[in-house]
Amino acid sequence: MFQCLETLAPFIADVINQSLATGTVPDCYKHAIVKPMLKKPGLDENALKNFSPISNLKFWSKILEKLVLQQLLEHLNKSNLNEVFQSAYKAFHSTETALLKVTSDVLEFIDQKEICVMTLLDLFAAFDTIDRNILLTRLNQTFGLSGTVLQWFESYL
Repeated sequence: MFQCLETLAPFIADVINQSLATGTVPDCYKHAIVKPMLKKPGLDENALKNFSPISNLKFWSKILEKLVLQQLLEHLNKSNLNEVFQSAYKAFHSTETALLKVTSDVLEFIDQKEICVMTLLDLFAAFDTIDRNILLTRLNQTFGLSGTVLQWFESYL
């Protein structure tokens, strides 16, 4: 495939541009190969609960996702809609930076001899259980996505 990339690139670009212009994601871009992956080494390989489904999208689907993510992040930055303490999907941010922020805040409370209460959530299968109508409403009302852009996200889901 990569040997033909120069030849295929204009066709892939056309499909991606058409997807963005019409607010629809082609069905073939939504197909993934799902493989079970053991959550941690050493777990019982005969117990299904010890596996997580890993979806591998085709490379052109990943290109489309990255382009949309880039445009979404630009919109959030221009509109000043970024969450200050959001660590995911931000350059130079990760779970480590989130942990550093929490640790710093806890230590600050300790230094000031104040009480610190934390609520920690583990959202099991969060993406699979989210109500898509609530998500689309939030994308519209909170982040200002509408029209073709919002249709694209609805089609993607």
